[in-house]
Amino acid sequence: MSETPAPHPASVPPARAAPSPPSAAGVWLIALVGWTTFMCFYHLGGGARFEPIDCWVAQTAREMREAGDWLMPRFSGETRMQKSPGPYWAVMATSLLRGTAVDEVSARLPNAVAAVVLVVTIFWLTRRIGGDRAAVFAGFAASSSVLVLWWSHRAASDLGLTTCTTLSLAALWIASETEVRGRRQNLLWLLGYFAAGLGMLYKMPMPLVVVGLPAVCYIVLRNRWSILWSRWHLAGLLLFLLPWLPWAVAVCFHEDAAFAKWRVEFLDRFTGALPNVAEPQKWWHYFTYLGPPVFYCLPFTLSLPMALGRAFRKQPGVHRNGQLFLAIWFLSLLAFFTASAGKEWRYFLPALPPLFVLLGIELAALFDRRRRLSAARDWAGAIGVWVGTPVVLLAGGLPVLWRWYKARGQSELEGLSTWSDVWQAYLVAAAIAVAGFGLAAWWYRRRREHVSFGAIVVTMWVMWLWVWPNLMPLMMSQRSHIDFAEQLADPERVPLEYRPYIANVGSQDSRIIWYSDIRIPRVIDQLDLLEEQAGRRDLQYEIRRTGEVLLEKLAGEAPALFVVALPDYVQILLAAPEELARLARPMPPLHLWLQSRHGPENRHYVLFGNRPPPFPEPELRVPPKLHARLEAAGRRTAPEEAGPVPSASQPAPQHTNSD
Repeated sequence: MSETPAPHPASVPPARAAPSPPSAAGVWLIALVGWTTFMCFYHLGGGARFEPIDCWVAQTAREMREAGDWLMPRFSGETRMQKSPGPYWAVMATSLLRGTAVDEVSARLPNAVAAVVLVVTIFWLTRRIGGDRAAVFAGFAASSSVLVLWWSHRAASDLGLTTCTTLSLAALWIASETEVRGRRQNLLWLLGYFAAGLGMLYKMPMPLVVVGLPAVCYIVLRNRWSILWSRWHLAGLLLFLLPWLPWAVAVCFHEDAAFAKWRVEFLDRFTGALPNVAEPQKWWHYFTYLGPPVFYCLPFTLSLPMALGRAFRKQPGVHRNGQLFLAIWFLSLLAFFTASAGKEWRYFLPALPPLFVLLGIELAALFDRRRRLSAARDWAGAIGVWVGTPVVLLAGGLPVLWRWYKARGQSELEGLSTWSDVWQAYLVAAAIAVAGFGLAAWWYRRRREHVSFGAIVVTMWVMWLWVWPNLMPLMMSQRSHIDFAEQLADPERVPLEYRPYIANVGSQDSRIIWYSDIRIPRVIDQLDLLEEQAGRRDLQYEIRRTGEVLLEKLAGEAPALFVVALPDYVQILLAAPEELARLARPMPPLHLWLQSRHGPENRHYVLFGNRPPPFPEPELRVPPKLHARLEAAGRRTAPEEAGPVPSASQPAPQHTNSD
């Protein structure tokens, strides 16, 4: 048998190089993205019902899509210029891709995506500042935090803004401090500017402060003026303007009151000139923003002081300018938001990402197998966890839950759930926390630090898998608002021919609009009211003008129906007779149609008008405090036995709601 001749060397194809295995950091990143995606997209159609800030976004997107108008945001039939349209466009696009109407899933999906991008950005920035190990800890700490788990399931615009501004600052710093001059640096600069522009589209004008203030403070305090000597920043400015400026210009041509409305919403909210934030601040208001880091960084809150301290200490393997950049980022925004008169926890979300980067550096050291052994300290820490966790969750959490149930939950959940349903769901979550954190403490004491950290992360994830579908629907059922909305939408309660005549007195509750999908504009359009005041809002003027229009409608020939909060309705009953008597004017007809049937009475809404309802007129139910005021004025109504509603009217204050 002859041998086969060997092929000529020139005819042999070169051997392919074996693909290099992914790095450990790459493997952890894949796992991080996978688990974060699962947790952020988990059961988006269930859990807690929408709060007002969610409904503002969802309902505006619903009306824009139904109208086919992507330019001008509209809410309840009115032009809504408080915010730029990024969140609405995201929800509309999501519903179009899903092939469904705008619903709760469509409204939540953009935030679920934003949460995943935020976690990846935190991982990326931490890797450039503290290395691979710190990046893994930072990424998983963020992924299992209350910040990401909770806000990934909301519809409000704040998480989208946070993601855009975090990506912007991360790209700008990485390009400026860790990249050599060249194509990669230029692209990262452009990415940073474009992400800030997307943030403007999402919630104008916050990126000017959230990105601009840390960037300027860093350049000044670290004397890094040389960063600015590049023509690519000019191209970056164009990219920054591209996402939002065309829309802003188009709106200005479309609506003459645009500048006045934006000045009121943005500048007056900061200074306190806006009526709903104009009350003098108590001293403790200046400590408002110490709360969000404590709550949203759970379960790693106890490590925050050490993490912040590391920002001011040189550490081997950690970028020194990176540490200081993170500290400047957080502290500059803390100072800005503290100085602002308008304060809400959600406003502070863009200041939290640098804390997670610092936490990654701290946790990487805390859970390092090479740490110095201290049996006494480890035992003390373990005992603190084993004792402290159940004490806090039971002795602290249960009384708070009980007070919530007595104040709101009992009436809100009546006929659906009981106190036993609430505390049992809570105890399951508490048991998961006690078991998971207890095991983490045990493994930490046994020098299995990585397993210990993993136990904390998994515990938070498992707890969320239970809490979101089982406890959150009870804590945030929104039943009273859903029921009132269903009454409004019932043709037998409010005939269809009356719907065009319904208006809102005082603040609109976006939940009623969202759950009924009935357009209920205000008594006076907010832009018309602003134009009457020459662009300066005055609460007393708005009360007086709204009252004049309200009385005209009640006394007119056309049907007139009004939605108003119960405390404001009582104010109408008390103040209107005196004012009308002073003017020697007759009382217009007034009839009660609907009242909330669930929830605490001081949170009820009513529907009243100048025509009797097509059913026996209901009795007005008021809480004892309001009953005492009505009784003192000689009104025939009581918490238990309510008489017919007397004829009277006077509007309640109008406030500015916002998402």
